[in-house]
Amino acid sequence: FTVNFTLSNLLFTSALENPNSKRLNSTKHVLSYLLDRMLKNSSIGPDFTGCSVVALRPVKSREGTAMDAVCTYRARAATTEFNRVNVYRELSRMTARCTQLGPYKLDAESFHVNALGQAAQRGCGVSFSGNIPNPLGCHPVQPAPAGVRNFTMNFTITNLQFTADLAIPNSKKFKATERVMYHYVDPLLQKSSIGPAYVGCKVMAFRSKEGRDETGVEALCRYRDEPSSPKFNRVTVYHELSNMTNGITKLGHYTLNSQSLYIAVVKPTTTQSPGPKLEQFTLNFTVTNLMFTTDLRTPNSAKFRSTEKIMQHYINPLLQKSSIGPYFIGCKVTGFRSERNRDNTGVDSICSYGNRSQMPKFDQTKVYQELRNMTNGITKLGIYNLDNKSLYVNGYNEPLERSSLSTTTAPSSASRHFTLNFTLTNLPYSADLEVPTSRRFISTEKVLNHYIDPLFKSSSLSSAYTGCKVMRFRSGSKREITGVDAICSYKNNVTFDREEVYHELSTMTNGVTKLGHYSLEKNSLYVNAARKPVFTEAPAKEGYRLSFRIVSENLTNPDPQSAEYKAAVENISNKMNQLYRQSNLRDQFLLCSVTGLRVGSILVDCMCFFQPEPSINRAGVERAFQDGTSNATGLYLGSRYQLQELSVNSLDLAVQAVTYNTPLMSEKENFRLNFSISNLPYSPELQDSTSQLYQENKEKIEKELEVFRTGSLKKYFAGCAVESFGPVHGKASTSVASICKFTLDPSSGTLKKQEVYEELKLLTHGFTKLGSSYQLEEQSLVVEGYSPLKIDEQKPERSELQFWAIILICVFTLLGFILLLLLCFLVVSCLRRKSHLYQVQQGMYGMYFPHLNTR
Repeated sequence: FTVNFTLSNLLFTSALENPNSKRLNSTKHVLSYLLDRMLKNSSIGPDFTGCSVVALRPVKSREGTAMDAVCTYRARAATTEFNRVNVYRELSRMTARCTQLGPYKLDAESFHVNALGQAAQRGCGVSFSGNIPNPLGCHPVQPAPAGVRNFTMNFTITNLQFTADLAIPNSKKFKATERVMYHYVDPLLQKSSIGPAYVGCKVMAFRSKEGRDETGVEALCRYRDEPSSPKFNRVTVYHELSNMTNGITKLGHYTLNSQSLYIAVVKPTTTQSPGPKLEQFTLNFTVTNLMFTTDLRTPNSAKFRSTEKIMQHYINPLLQKSSIGPYFIGCKVTGFRSERNRDNTGVDSICSYGNRSQMPKFDQTKVYQELRNMTNGITKLGIYNLDNKSLYVNGYNEPLERSSLSTTTAPSSASRHFTLNFTLTNLPYSADLEVPTSRRFISTEKVLNHYIDPLFKSSSLSSAYTGCKVMRFRSGSKREITGVDAICSYKNNVTFDREEVYHELSTMTNGVTKLGHYSLEKNSLYVNAARKPVFTEAPAKEGYRLSFRIVSENLTNPDPQSAEYKAAVENISNKMNQLYRQSNLRDQFLLCSVTGLRVGSILVDCMCFFQPEPSINRAGVERAFQDGTSNATGLYLGSRYQLQELSVNSLDLAVQAVTYNTPLMSEKENFRLNFSISNLPYSPELQDSTSQLYQENKEKIEKELEVFRTGSLKKYFAGCAVESFGPVHGKASTSVASICKFTLDPSSGTLKKQEVYEELKLLTHGFTKLGSSYQLEEQSLVVEGYSPLKIDEQKPERSELQFWAIILICVFTLLGFILLLLLCFLVVSCLRRKSHLYQVQQGMYGMYFPHLNTR
């Protein structure tokens, strides 16, 4: 039966809309506790089993909060029929005439038990489809006659997108969609084998499916179970509905998921009197090696159901061995929740046991301690690792007194921990190393502790060292090698210097090559690497940058902290990871991470990482992506995102000794680009960021600036964003101010503005054309204030003439020197020639010139 009321002093906030918020969960728990306490003291107390708050919704402009709860009781042959009028009156007395519930003030007009409220007691009778009471509002109706039975019907509509108002039973869209469902469902069941006995159906809820792309429908239907009526057979009804919906594909104008139809009989519980009374308690814990995903939020998803079965498989045997074992009935997982940014998964469950008179009172402390012992100090549950502080039994939790990290001496509460990672090259990896309870896991862990403990006891930690615990073994780049991840602890009475410990371990393992009889991969040792990386050589991995445009949706808020942006990043990341995990590269695939989104039709930048293998290359990564997104009409990521403009490029990863690399950073990430477009006439509308002209040109220019992805800087280019448009003085053209982002590996040095200028000039044909639409003013490009024209203005056209002038001066100087040499040579030659014409002789009377003798 249902209980509904409005809390007038509980303001409805955004936290109550978030299924994972602590406030929503705590409010539900408080309301469930208050309801349980009242109903246990009512006339149905002996048979009451519990209440579950199914929804909190806003009323009175969010100044009040409406609550919808479903409560259950055990029907017995000896028990009188449930009387909602009596229960309503009893609850009315216990809540001061429907005005006070614990700390909450109630709206008396809003209080309903199975749709019975004050209006019904005054005689207002309202009926609706099939005379089935509405559990979520004041619709008092005639009680169902005896001999009427229920069955549930569930199916999924693939062409009805789930929206928030479909979760609110009183919203216009909920009611309108509900009426359409009746219009389509009622004729089908009236034509079926139960047609003469069919009474009617009531939509109980619409559910989000496939990340809100689809909508699940949950309905409760009724039929008369009389001797003269045809017998209800759910298999027959299923096949009849299947035939009438074209193989579960069409329901009127709706398209159905062919695997989504479920018909289930809701039978009244019949037990022999006097049967045992059912008692329940809550069980909560956190699994540290189960990453939380969105499908774990959906109770009808395949992953939710399979994980729930595994949890029951592990939990039930433990409780059967506990002190409540003889009376234990079973546990039901009520929800999974995200912990530590989705790295861990919280589990909430309700367990039941029969409270016979001879059974001792339920001792939550004793059950807690029994479960702690059976889970190895709250660390292991089958294949799962547990957070040893996370176990709660009926809300009871003991503070952690000692850690189970050490296999030798357990560290005290004053202990500190650090991580230790390395790779063994002569230990082949096998499947049983994945299972912490397997013989091979346990024996290998003991051998490693035998080798590791003496090293630390000989290190600077010495007597402060308390032990190491192997958390997991992992497959290396090849199956012939095995990675080891461990957590070690030490007493908090020494100063821990991780670099010193690293060097000590490196020395004691022969330069990270030997650990006992094991061989180590030389560059695989990390000491607390997750907190402060030691820069040595990192384990090999290959990265690829994938870029594509989502044309089926728009991003309106580019703020990375906004809810819209975060939701888009999360959804796209999940779909990318799912795509590669299901591809032929799944064995080598590590991780995909969305690095950026831009407004308009969403331009996505994503980095994906793989273990190095011959099959891992750019073409293979692109082919796997296309195979996973191709259908008859184009490329689709999931059923929601239509893609265009896919590009895949290799990444050059930085060499860092950390298990998970941090994002690559650049000395200079952003470059401001200013330029003018000659064929885009300036208009004041271009300065209005909300105008269509602004948005169209902004998106188009940003798309054309993706030309960087085709050049030599494509490995570093992250994207461009147009900031503003402006007029150009004395011209009709438009100036554009934009910022382009580049991400560099630190080992690659810095990127200079001159390089960006020359690259863009080359890619735009001398900076004359940007794509096919825009003509550029050739001399208008400025990158971070740099332009060669500005240098030329400071040094007017002189450098080229000066160069030729220097050459000419040198040539003429050389020629002059040669001419001077020739002139000197001629003078000397003439003088020598003249000296041969004159002969001077010495005679007795002095000197004379014989050539003057005329004889």
